[in-house]
Amino acid sequence: MKFLNLILLLFPFISLAQIPNCVPIRGEYLYMSRTEVSNKKYINFLESISDEDSIKNRPNSAMWNSVFKSETPMVEYYFSHPAYQNYPVVNVTYEQANSYCEWLTKMLNNYYKNQKVLIRLPTEKEWKDAAKGGNDFAIYPWGTETMRVKTGKYQGQMQANFARGSGDYLGVSGVLNDNADITAPVTAYWANDFGLYNMSGNVSEMISEKGIVKGGSWKNRADYLRIDKQQYVYSASPEVGFRYVVEIVELPQPKKQPKPLVLNKKFFKQYFAEINDTISVGRFEVTNELFQQMISLAKVQVPNRDYDGTEWESVFPYSQLWMNNYNSHPDFYNYPVVNVDLTDAEAFCRWFKNAYFEVFNEKVEIRLPSEQEWELAASGGKSGSPYPWGGPFIRNSKGCYLANFNPKMSEDENVNGYDTLSLNNFFQSHFTDLHDYDGEAVIAPVDSYFHNDFGLYNMAGNVAEMVLDSNYTKGGSWKSKSYYLQINSEEKWDKQANPFTGFRVVMIRKP
Repeated sequence: MKFLNLILLLFPFISLAQIPNCVPIRGEYLYMSRTEVSNKKYINFLESISDEDSIKNRPNSAMWNSVFKSETPMVEYYFSHPAYQNYPVVNVTYEQANSYCEWLTKMLNNYYKNQKVLIRLPTEKEWKDAAKGGNDFAIYPWGTETMRVKTGKYQGQMQANFARGSGDYLGVSGVLNDNADITAPVTAYWANDFGLYNMSGNVSEMISEKGIVKGGSWKNRADYLRIDKQQYVYSASPEVGFRYVVEIVELPQPKKQPKPLVLNKKFFKQYFAEINDTISVGRFEVTNELFQQMISLAKVQVPNRDYDGTEWESVFPYSQLWMNNYNSHPDFYNYPVVNVDLTDAEAFCRWFKNAYFEVFNEKVEIRLPSEQEWELAASGGKSGSPYPWGGPFIRNSKGCYLANFNPKMSEDENVNGYDTLSLNNFFQSHFTDLHDYDGEAVIAPVDSYFHNDFGLYNMAGNVAEMVLDSNYTKGGSWKSKSYYLQINSEEKWDKQANPFTGFRVVMIRKP
């Protein structure tokens, strides 16, 4: 009960459907604390750990004397007096801020038994994106270039807590007209468009890059409140506090598991599209759900493969969510299976062929397509078309992309095959968020975008597709530049598992 009360005290609006006291800043996997961490919440932290750790993590309140150059009541009262409980904690080190984040991670993961999160300091890029509140051109978090409210009932009032002249911070709040002489409560002033308070002013905020702080403080002039401004602070300070981000690394399991697939006549008739008298092609890339069903039924032995998702690790920012969930979580059932090699695909084809025979009592060949078969299927019956949808363009008449690829990679950029290191470096600078320029930042469900005239989805983009006996893939993937979306293009592949390659099957009826 004490533990539950502490959680509710920390997060009074706690809900399994939401991240407490936080707002989403990137897609549905990254959240940020609405406020700087307050004295009250930091005291909760100290009271919940061992005496030894509590002493080690206690703020160095004596640092207040370094600001005022003489003894000040702030040393005794700022951190411990109830009047300051809703003010930002200051005088903590980078290591102490990280200790708080580690403690809070354990607390929330103990409470949310059904999911896992990682709480940490934001990167500089995450902090800047959050401060802009969705406005890429913002100079300050409130979106205007002036430090005062421009219109409305609060016109003329200061937008943030900062110093406007020498000595302004020494307690003359009446002159300041910003309702603060040193720090202000963590919910003071107005939140930005993401709902974040005091992203500029009040206290400078630590980020994951050690020694750099962002946002400016109550002691800084206006220029330091600019979103693009950096300051360097290497020790505890009365001007520096922190806020955290919450990264979702494991999704909660649904209360009711979906019904398993039934491989009956209806399923197979809907699954395959007939290309001609002998060839039928899977309308979709083989899904996680279908592949996992093969593994669970164990009618085909999958050779020496451990589907733990490690191939996702560090490929792009926030890849932990995919690493921990993609293979088996119901939210990803309708996504194409990846991180499988050629041997795995061949094992699936044998199992699928046996399943078809059990239903229809008909012997057919189910396998990977040859390159010629794949190109025939991709063309949709349109001879000479460079793309599966026909025509020479990769956007429709409304300007929307027609496939899931990497629009940020120019045609003269080269990532060598599926080299993880090269891709990691590429994505660090090019990855944006869950809904990218083309609708997806990573992989999309198998029935996304638009099918071709044969009724086949994602013959271009999403995941690169294996073809028979080849050291290349067809169609391009979510990481590929647009050149590889063309039907005749080939992309190098070493036949090893990776997050960019999947497959679809063909069925051959012998005359």
